[in-house]
Amino acid sequence: MSGFIVFDVDGTILDSFGMYERVLRVYSELNKLPYPDVDAIKRGYGEPEKHDFMWGVAREEQIKHLMQSFKMNDEWSLSGEPDKIPDLFSGVKDALVHLKDLGYTLGIVTSKPEGPLLYQMEHHGVGKLFSGIRTGTDVKRRGEAEKPAPDQLLSLMRDLGKHAEETIMVGDTSMDVRMGRNAATLTLGVTWGAHPVQELVDAGAHHIVDTHFDDVVAHVKSVFG
Repeated sequence: MSGFIVFDVDGTILDSFGMYERVLRVYSELNKLPYPDVDAIKRGYGEPEKHDFMWGVAREEQIKHLMQSFKMNDEWSLSGEPDKIPDLFSGVKDALVHLKDLGYTLGIVTSKPEGPLLYQMEHHGVGKLFSGIRTGTDVKRRGEAEKPAPDQLLSLMRDLGKHAEETIMVGDTSMDVRMGRNAATLTLGVTWGAHPVQELVDAGAHHIVDTHFDDVVAHVKSVFG
């Protein structure tokens, strides 16, 4: 059995939140808003209607500001300025190359728009390692539902001829884990991104890595031998 390893991007392979915190500070100042609760945004950006980010505005307005801050974040990442492109987490590139060399197929399912994703992957020299991707752009282009619905993961599996029992979904949020569970794949939660261990456990993660990215590789090898 040849394993198919599917990765989320922000908070899983890209250390995105440090950059996003810079964007939040600039965005809040430009819009004369108090600086929001970054931890609340990390925990609740997938379901913003259920969370108060302490931005000093009504929930409806806060969601609009969240979307606009994400847009600014994407614009920064496409600016061509190296200090505005988030870094890969330590060990990610070597780990991805190693998995590819071992014969595993790699994929991406992310809420990030396609343009910023491709630019960042090219910048870090890892884009060609992935055999298929699904992005936030595909939600409209393909009519696929967003995480935690399984649509994007399932369509990627169909395109590449992969089955649930040979697929691991790797991500840092409960949405990633729930998407994998909804697609009947194995799921691997990592703790260096947005959601803490307990949320990943509650979402149903089959396994959790809370050390470093090398242990993602070790887990994949342990599953597929």
